[in-house]
Amino acid sequence: MFKRGLVTPFEIESTALARTVKLGIYLPDSYSALKEHAVIIAFDGQDFSQLGQLHRQYEELNDQLTASIIIFVHYPDIETRSQEYHPDSPHKTKMIAFVTSELEDFVATHFRVSDKRLLMGDSLAASIALSLSLNDERFNEAALFSPMITAAITQELAALKHPVKYVQLVGKEEKAFKLMSGATADFLTPNRAFHAALTARGIEHEYRELAGGHTWRTWKPEIASILLYFLGE
Repeated sequence: MFKRGLVTPFEIESTALARTVKLGIYLPDSYSALKEHAVIIAFDGQDFSQLGQLHRQYEELNDQLTASIIIFVHYPDIETRSQEYHPDSPHKTKMIAFVTSELEDFVATHFRVSDKRLLMGDSLAASIALSLSLNDERFNEAALFSPMITAAITQELAALKHPVKYVQLVGKEEKAFKLMSGATADFLTPNRAFHAALTARGIEHEYRELAGGHTWRTWKPEIASILLYFLGE
């Protein structure tokens, strides 16, 4: 069903989200059911697979990384993405429930996996990855590409009781990013404040301000170093 070296489309009927969730399942060329694999979960899966080429970058570093599979989580449309990913949306708890219960059950049933989970997301997808990591200790590592940080995230950090580990990236040109709604948003200042809060708490993380804006041209070159940071052997 799931071929090595290819992203295989798959669908899950989610009770938590009351919709069909489309996934992309990537098993590396070296995948073997005889050994355990870490699980990388990438929100905004279309972008991470097509623009970020996450799976290709993984293969290039394969012999230096912990054996892993990749689950690309796709969103059906912009409105649903906002409802399920935005840090201030009441619906984000449904996405968290989907990942921590339904998706986790699917992964454990179909693949030989370890307990290690790495979340990845860009923009609002980084926000849901961050919220998930702050709320469930099983998913405590995340690569955050320019997350939207709001008071809700700050409150979740204040309530944090378990260890977490992050790479947090933001572009130096993200002071006034134009949203799809036409409004502008400052991603840089809140990310700086969140970095300061993580530092004050003594939370393990890498923070980098990149030359560029809120685009994959800025983020894509960082993927290899992120894989090595979390999964390097």
